[in-house]
Parts: sequence; structure tokens; C-alpha cells
Amino acid sequence: MFDYNSYPTVNISYTTENSLNVTPSHYKSKQEKQLPDSPPPAKTYAELNEQSTHLLISHVEVLEMFQITSRATIYKWRQTRGFPEPITLMPLRWLRSAVEEWKNNTSRFGKRF
Repeated sequence: MFDYNSYPTVNISYTTENSLNVTPSHYKSKQEKQLPDSPPPAKTYAELNEQSTHLLISHVEVLEMFQITSRATIYKWRQTRGFPEPITLMPLRWLRSAVEEWKNNTSRFGKRF
């Protein structure tokens, strides 16, 4: 059997285009966490994954926009009501303009989402 506990600790950090420093929290030393002038903690992958932009909208924001609780409703709307197709599948993202246009056109014809 291999003893995986004897491997050295490796410090890993990642940077993104918008200068966020993303570092796994379990690799940070205790000394780094205690620095008073240190930058705010890096965002986790889950937090970065849930963010929307001014061009793209996440499934969480779509659910909130239409006050629904299930992604299955969005899939049904895509099949039966012409809801826009997502432009990315993992994570789910739609063009914000397409979703807003669909919302305006749907409500204009007297349909409730």
C-alpha cells in the first residue's frame, strides 16, 4: 500500500483575468489568515460559479426573476413556450437580453410566465 501522508504539502494558487486571487482555503497558513492588512479572502469556486454579469444571467437569477423554484420549469418553458436556450450548460447561463426580451414579449400577450 502507498502512504499518501508522506507527500510534501504543495501551495497552489490561481489567478483570473479580473485580478481575483483564488486560493484554496485549506492551503493557507495560519499566519496568512492573521495578517491585518491582508486582502479579503478569495472567493470559492461555488461563489464564482453563481455570479451573473451584465451580459449573462445564471439559473439562480432566472429562478428569482420569475419567482419559480425549479429548473424543470425552465426546461418546460424551453420546450413549450419558446424560452431562450442557454448559451452555456455548465454552469447554466443565458444571455440577459434574450431572457428579458422573452419576459417582455410573453407578458405583453397576457400570458403569465
